[in-house]
Amino acid sequence: MRLFDMMKKIKIITLGCDKNLVDSEVLSGQLAKNYQISPDFTSGEAVIVNTCGFIGDAKKQSIEAVIETIEEKKKGNFKKVLFTGCLIQRYFKELKKEFPEADGFFKLGDIKGMIRELGINRNVSANRFCERIALESEHTGYIKISDGCNHKCSYCAIPGIRGKYKSRSIDSILKEAEFLINGNVNEIILVGQEISSYGTDNYKSNKINDLLKELSALCGKDRWVRLLYTHPPLVTREFVETIATSDNICNYIDFPVQHTETEILKMMGRGDTTEKISQKVKLMREIIPDIIIRTSIITGFPGETPKLFSSMKKHLNDLRFDRLGVFPYSREEGTPAYSMPGQINLGTAKKRSESIMKQQQDISLEKNTALIGKKLKVLIDRKENGYSVGRTYGDAPDVDNEVMVKGDLKAGQFYMVKITEADEYDLYGLNLTETTFPS
Repeated sequence: MRLFDMMKKIKIITLGCDKNLVDSEVLSGQLAKNYQISPDFTSGEAVIVNTCGFIGDAKKQSIEAVIETIEEKKKGNFKKVLFTGCLIQRYFKELKKEFPEADGFFKLGDIKGMIRELGINRNVSANRFCERIALESEHTGYIKISDGCNHKCSYCAIPGIRGKYKSRSIDSILKEAEFLINGNVNEIILVGQEISSYGTDNYKSNKINDLLKELSALCGKDRWVRLLYTHPPLVTREFVETIATSDNICNYIDFPVQHTETEILKMMGRGDTTEKISQKVKLMREIIPDIIIRTSIITGFPGETPKLFSSMKKHLNDLRFDRLGVFPYSREEGTPAYSMPGQINLGTAKKRSESIMKQQQDISLEKNTALIGKKLKVLIDRKENGYSVGRTYGDAPDVDNEVMVKGDLKAGQFYMVKITEADEYDLYGLNLTETTFPS
């Protein structure tokens, strides 16, 4: 029997966003010399749950995971249960009191505490970002270029959970990118609470464009670089031009406006107006005609009258974002919006979300139908129900459209695909590539 097969098992459950996934993968790298790591084990030495605590639904899911995991321990499937992540950071004292059966609650970044609880008596590696273990895709790698946030959006609890904005050095990010490239990652995705402020703390000036140019040069033309979580007021002409002049940065911008109406945007503390948003969208499409713009919308924010909602819906129809996610407002304690007058009933907020999504489905169908007959480069992610399932440059993992290609294609490789059918969220096509590229 191999030594690896004799190693004890640890299950890691990651809830919430891709930034949490990075944290889990970094933690996994620090455990991998002593344990087998997987999100799929049904028994073993321990379970670690990396929780989310951003909004109501995420908190509910995380609490349910805490309860279910403790039950697994009681059944004897795991010896220890440990919890970390945003929910723990936010409600540390309350959770410790409520769940004494847990073997440990650990605040954000306390990798040392977790590995010591599991019997590993050594310091956390200074090179930990380059020792991470892939827990999901082996061909797509997220790089967290910063943590925390300095903006004061009135609905958002993140600054209280994650703290002030903290950029990593360009050198450390490039080293992590090189590590991922050497591991055959073909798509690198930059994430943070927001990436547009990169460098303003440690370099004392904005360095996002400098970072992108160096990263693009390192990755080469046969890989994708994708950008998530911009802050719309900080999206500049130079930033858009940096994307436009790169061979490998996807013509894709995650541009979460949260609302379109100046009155609501002011109460949200977003630093934007209806006119500024329209101007930015126009600028992006002028500089990059085939740009795919993704946005996020909150419905039911305090003070959102039926008239303001109708106006937002009309503006969204005019702006015709390529991708859109919508969420009913979550009233979070400790945020300025929690005590604002004009709170909207959750049922009303949900109905407004559904109305926005119905409109967006029509826009998405129109845009997808226009792609029939086009030839698109597709990165294959997995096989499912007789299809090889992938994405175009305009689609981020988990949240955007997918391309369903008949045939047994290799995950992690690019193919040229001719689009033959389309619906609101998926494209269907035929593989035109005899051999994958890059070779």
